Amino acid sequence: MPSEQETANALPSNFDVAGLKNAFSNPTQAFQMLDKNNDGKVTKEDLEILLTQFGIQGMAAKFMAKLIFKKLDADKSGTIEPSDLVHADGILTSLLKMKKTGQSA
Repeated sequence: MPSEQETANALPSNFDVAGLKNAFSNPTQAFQMLDKNNDGKVTKEDLEILLTQFGIQGMAAKFMAKLIFKKLDADKSGTIEPSDLVHADGILTSLLKMKKTGQSA
């Protein structure tokens, strides 16, 4: 798996981080948006679909989904719960900062 810096560098320069951060500002709404099949579980694949909708394509979406998922899945259950989404904003901000500075946060 790529490092956080490599994942940050894979962000497209026109990436709408404000839009994605806004999408995660309400954990309950974000969870409903991510839970595509309404099974009460959010998987890496669900997260990858959302990232693709925000302009992150191909391997960059896969790598970023894995990294964000790993950081969000607090109880290591293999799925994301609404309470796990509280930290999503900080993760995205950290990745964007890494891309701009070229250094790990």
